[in-house]
Amino acid sequence: MSINKVIKSVAVIGGGPAGIACVNELVHVSQNGRSLLETCVKPVTTAFDKVVCFEQNSKLGGVWNFFKEPDAQLPPLHALNRGTYNKPDGIYERPSIPNRKSLQSATREHPFVRLSEKTLSEEHRWHRNAAYKDLFTNVPEKYMRFSYTPMENLSRGRYLEPLVSMDDITDYLEGVIERYDLRRHFRVNSGVERIEKVVKENGQEKWLLTIREKTPSTKVEQWYTEEFDAVVAANGHCNVPFIPKTEGLNEFVRKYPNVVKHSKSYRDANDYRNSKILLCGSGTSSADLLQYLSPVAKGVTVSQRSESVYPWIVDCFKMVSNVQFKPRISKYLHETGEVMFEDGTVGKYDHVILSTGYHYHFPFLNPEDELVKIYDHHENNSPVSKIGNLYLYTFSTIDNSFATAGIPTFGLMFHGMEYSAAAIAGVFSGSKRLPDLKDQIQWDEYRTKRKEPEVPHRFQGFFLDKAEEQLLNPLFSLAPEGRTNPLQRDRWRPSEVDASTPALIKAFRSLVSGKCKPAELLK
Repeated sequence: MSINKVIKSVAVIGGGPAGIACVNELVHVSQNGRSLLETCVKPVTTAFDKVVCFEQNSKLGGVWNFFKEPDAQLPPLHALNRGTYNKPDGIYERPSIPNRKSLQSATREHPFVRLSEKTLSEEHRWHRNAAYKDLFTNVPEKYMRFSYTPMENLSRGRYLEPLVSMDDITDYLEGVIERYDLRRHFRVNSGVERIEKVVKENGQEKWLLTIREKTPSTKVEQWYTEEFDAVVAANGHCNVPFIPKTEGLNEFVRKYPNVVKHSKSYRDANDYRNSKILLCGSGTSSADLLQYLSPVAKGVTVSQRSESVYPWIVDCFKMVSNVQFKPRISKYLHETGEVMFEDGTVGKYDHVILSTGYHYHFPFLNPEDELVKIYDHHENNSPVSKIGNLYLYTFSTIDNSFATAGIPTFGLMFHGMEYSAAAIAGVFSGSKRLPDLKDQIQWDEYRTKRKEPEVPHRFQGFFLDKAEEQLLNPLFSLAPEGRTNPLQRDRWRPSEVDASTPALIKAFRSLVSGKCKPAELLK
């Protein structure tokens, strides 16, 4: 459904980089549809009366926030026993939403209050982030920020340039919030549990959000509903871990509860000192962990379906003297505490780390509405999913007043979020109009009807030399007047992004060789 109404209130779900980018764009659009963002001045009369961003955690920053206490190592045993643990809804725990009568008059000022359910496991809601000690980016600093605000006072060491540390990203995002006076628009400890379209008595359509407000230190929940004209889902896609479905996993975990874990629960290499480790996966997160684990472990075995599609990762793996390679796990042997691989060999390990990726998941949506359609590959034991019903991976073709930010995966993530956010501000403010619905659907079907992704393992991926033509420039054509094209403003060059590869190899070599400690790398 195309937008045929005036939008005056917008809800943003998720307070990470994408959510921050969206809030910043929305609050800087004037009533006449012009953006003042680049002047760092708020319009006297804004296009929107209300912009609210809901963040379920206690602090902003999304995936770049460090939580000392991680989520659970694995889904609960009852989920493993059901055999649905390779699907997001099979492991994501939801609170029971109070009945409509209880919520009918509940507001933020006068919420419906209750104690948390004893059976609800917060750690299996997967809301803590995957950031770990000594984390740094795999993209240069210039492309880990928004075009309108530079990054300052970096703390990196000589082996890290031009990459940056997790702390630098966190400080940068906090700086953006402060510089543009955005904090008033965020509500932390506020999870959106349900969104639904309602029709008012006057025939006006609204999005009704059901919010659960809960601080980590209390068992008290405060529930209320709030109406908005439009919604942006910026909830990220590194939340719910993908666990490959493998024979014997449930019995193995029952007998050896602390051996198998998803990489999301990794925090510090010292927890694995003098251990035999099996690291499953051949992507960037496996390479990230290997550089920290190999210097302290007794030995590391990498289990992979095939050699990494990234040549630099293949080169890095070859640098490690104490690493062995195996195919995928075919079976967990609870009788002996071993794992069997697809080649018939077996091994016994102190830790099995599943560096196997994450699901795209929108738990607040009714799947039957298909505002965002997820074409899953669960049965192929792959986290690779196609995302559909989205024009430019931003506007729902089912209802254009629902949008998303942060879905495409490529080396320009921050800029990609900025382009989507600017387009959302332009369309929701009425400054720009979307093309005909048939053209939106045609763009979506071109992406979703592919049997194999253009970019290996990434249906939502874009090659750098094609990203502007295929995604970014069409998004920018929807931005409000007054905005400068972000990549043109930054005078970007693909070679600058490619500079991350030698930097990653240099950092990897310095860590696995013992030339420098992780702490020395970051400062």
